Amino acid sequence: MLGILGTTALLLDGGPDEKWGKPRERAVLATLAVHADQVVPIDKLLRWVWPGDQPVPANPGPTFNTYATRIRRALERLPRPPKLRAAQGGYRLEVDRSSIDLHLFRDLVAQARGHVDDNPARVVELVESAIWLWRGPPLADLASEPAQEWRERVVRNDWLAAHTLRAQALLDLERYDESVAALDELQADFPDDVQLANLRLSGLVGAKRFSDATRHYLSTWQRFRADGDEQSAQHLRRHYNALMAEQTTPVTPQATIVPRQLPHDVADFVGRGEQLAALDEACAGGSGVVILDGPGGVGKTALAVHWARRVRDRHPGGDVLVDLCGYAPDRGAVDPAAVVDDVLVLLGQPPEPNLSRRQRELLLSSLLADRRMLVVLDNARDTEHVRDLVGVFSSCRVIVTSRQRLSRLRTSTGARRITVPPMDPVESAELLSVQARGRIPEIERLVGLCGGLPLAIMVLAEDVAGRSAVQVAEFAARLSRRRLLVVVGDQGEGMSPVEACFASSYRALGGPERRLFRLLALHPGPDMSAEAIGACVGLSAADTTRNLRALVGANLLEQPEELDRYRIHDLLREFAAHRLERDEPPESRRAAQERLLDFYVASATEAARVLYPGYTPPPDQPTRPARGYPDAAEALAWFHRERGVLTVAVRRAHETACHDKVWRLADPLATYFDRTGCHIESRAVRELAAWSAKAIGEREGEASALVGLGIAQMALEDHASARRCLETALRMVEDLGNTRGLESALHQLGRLAMLRGDMVDALDWLNQGLAIAEKADDGPAVSWFNITIGRVLRLLDRHADSMMRLQQARWHAIRAAERSAESHSLQELGLTFQAMGDLSAAAAHSEQALEISEAIPDLAASARICMTLCRINTERRHFAKAVAFGRRGVAILRGSQDFSSQAGAIDALGDALYAAGEPDEAMAAWHRGADLYEYVGASDRSSRTRTKIEESCYAQTRTVPLARTGSVTPDVVVDPPQWLSQPVRHHTEGGTR
Repeated sequence: MLGILGTTALLLDGGPDEKWGKPRERAVLATLAVHADQVVPIDKLLRWVWPGDQPVPANPGPTFNTYATRIRRALERLPRPPKLRAAQGGYRLEVDRSSIDLHLFRDLVAQARGHVDDNPARVVELVESAIWLWRGPPLADLASEPAQEWRERVVRNDWLAAHTLRAQALLDLERYDESVAALDELQADFPDDVQLANLRLSGLVGAKRFSDATRHYLSTWQRFRADGDEQSAQHLRRHYNALMAEQTTPVTPQATIVPRQLPHDVADFVGRGEQLAALDEACAGGSGVVILDGPGGVGKTALAVHWARRVRDRHPGGDVLVDLCGYAPDRGAVDPAAVVDDVLVLLGQPPEPNLSRRQRELLLSSLLADRRMLVVLDNARDTEHVRDLVGVFSSCRVIVTSRQRLSRLRTSTGARRITVPPMDPVESAELLSVQARGRIPEIERLVGLCGGLPLAIMVLAEDVAGRSAVQVAEFAARLSRRRLLVVVGDQGEGMSPVEACFASSYRALGGPERRLFRLLALHPGPDMSAEAIGACVGLSAADTTRNLRALVGANLLEQPEELDRYRIHDLLREFAAHRLERDEPPESRRAAQERLLDFYVASATEAARVLYPGYTPPPDQPTRPARGYPDAAEALAWFHRERGVLTVAVRRAHETACHDKVWRLADPLATYFDRTGCHIESRAVRELAAWSAKAIGEREGEASALVGLGIAQMALEDHASARRCLETALRMVEDLGNTRGLESALHQLGRLAMLRGDMVDALDWLNQGLAIAEKADDGPAVSWFNITIGRVLRLLDRHADSMMRLQQARWHAIRAAERSAESHSLQELGLTFQAMGDLSAAAAHSEQALEISEAIPDLAASARICMTLCRINTERRHFAKAVAFGRRGVAILRGSQDFSSQAGAIDALGDALYAAGEPDEAMAAWHRGADLYEYVGASDRSSRTRTKIEESCYAQTRTVPLARTGSVTPDVVVDPPQWLSQPVRHHTEGGTR
């Protein structure tokens, strides 16, 4: 047999051979099979075989001769091979039509039609045998326009007709579910076929699925009418009415009353312009479903009523609001059957007592079919609560309000979803002023406590209305979020309307979801990751995700664009804390807090290890598995995202006496702060770490925190405090015999002495530490000591000794794979070469250092190197590069708290800009730099910078910057400013030179 119902195949006993020839050969044979026993001219073959966007053969004769030869060879494999002959400028396939699968299919379907009246089971059997012949779209090897037209005719006239015949036979056999399942698939491909719609309607009614039948009828009838196919709509309606007549449902011609049952609009409605516009857009048609969802108290009902009253003229058939009481604490949710009865009464057609629930629904659907009516289903509990009602009201415009997202309802009905968010601060302040009828003192603080929830604002408005300005100010000073939730009176604590609203949503959750919700209050920030939540609750990732979805679905938790992160509203967070105190035992709260802190300690430690390869965590740091970081960029992004949460976590752990967690979490966090120039935050967490370590007698942890605190204080130029911390740490590590701690304390004391200008003292501290590091064979420490010693020697103008130390430092750094130390040694080598006057070598070493520091990444070091390169290139008269490096360094430091370095970078950029011929920009940069120097107390540097400004203002009347002279030689410049004609003095950690 020859197959064309799919790819062109030889249907053999062993199965179809679909790869007997190349695609073009299969396309030629398929075309000839379609036109069996007819001569197909060459030009017709070209139109069928070659799509319109592909070039045809210039000389088709030989091409088709080759194809014909190969096709004949393949056909010989069939038991009764067809004959392929050349005739009359074309080709003809002589074949028994019954050996082509399409014709066999048609024969089987014709036989099935003969048994329609007497044997539907035989009809199903024959049609299924015919359908079995289809292996895919007919003529699948052909993509030309003639082939596509032929294929569409065959699919509609043959394939669809066969399936329709089978569906009708299944109905005759009362196999309704099978028929409906088959028709579901058919209607997806042929949604406009009224015969299929009628058959599916019959199947649903036969299966006693009356609600589904009504929904199917109304949605299809509306679609036909919207498409302008009035004939199909009327045909479907007659069929539906005939089916319903058989169900003994009373037919009522029309309702007698136009109901107007909307509540009163909110007086002085405020804001919500975006949501009102979204409702206008979503409700442009006459029917359909719109879901308004959001947390309790956010104003969904008020928004729906306000919009509905504003567009009342669009719904001449009436408007109704039904409170479904989905979250009513004192009574159960309203039964949908009661809603049907109530609406029938409102329409003037009270149901007869003997009618079943299904008959009442059908009666109401019939009454509403030709009406343009608005129905607001308010406060729905979940999808199941409103699914049947939405079907009954499917000819109406339906607005559903719910605290749930109702995702399944959206999927099943195609409903539009509009989320109602909390009000912004401006709208909140306006609402409070309007409702309290007056100007409110401290209004920003008051509305901030309400978090944009209209319910809380309305409650607050009642409290402040009628009070004097002084009384309102006193009230605002005492008010807290907890007082908005809990009413305190003579009888003790009671629920406020806000808490009652939240409590009803809370009670609707399952036990695991309620526990997860209240434990969210333990998280140190409103923005949290799924991993952190799972660690806090102590559940698996799958269980955590499932419970989080339930909270998001109930609008008790928000999920921003990042799929693994969640956010909780401030008032809901306060409510969660209130329930945590009432519903969670103290020991369970403590255990959850410790699990959460352990997660952040392990995660921060791992991030620091990945981000800073030389980082050594505190001793006995937890090794519990934490999240992984594929590279340094991901680890840095994690720190950027979680820095606020981690800072609050350290403070909260300190407040709750989780001292062992404080210093362990503070160390990796402060390391990140140090490397990004956030020295104020580093000092804050190091102070807490030192205090907590001392509180539990963890002397090694206290010493480590004191060294880190000293580093932060040095960066903030608080040298006296830094010295106290470092000397205390030194005494502690000497008592403990902690070699690594001793190395660290000595190194930082050496750095501090260098910064204070005491170079002899600096070398003494550093050489002591170097001897200890060499004895312990601590390669990284040896490298760092030599770097700092090399820096001190450079500042003493002992350049040869400095170079020797720095080369040793680099060798040890490479050997220990300590990339940060390698970068710093290269940077110091660059500065030493600069001091020696070898600017090319200085630039080369500095650029190599910058490449390494940016790859680590070490932002603070990168900024310092950019500043160095800016000054080096200014001296080399490479002004474009100098400005580029200057801008790069300023950009890196922007947002850091290292104001001294910021001032130095801006100052260097000003020098480069002036030399590059941009005096106006240079002046602006110097002014900013001088202000920053003054801010950090560096009055001498500020004075030098302001002197440059004064000299440059005077010099501009007599000279031009270097880059504007057309030459880079200094003798072209006439009387330049004094600071520019002298060797550039460079600010370093040890002062200037």
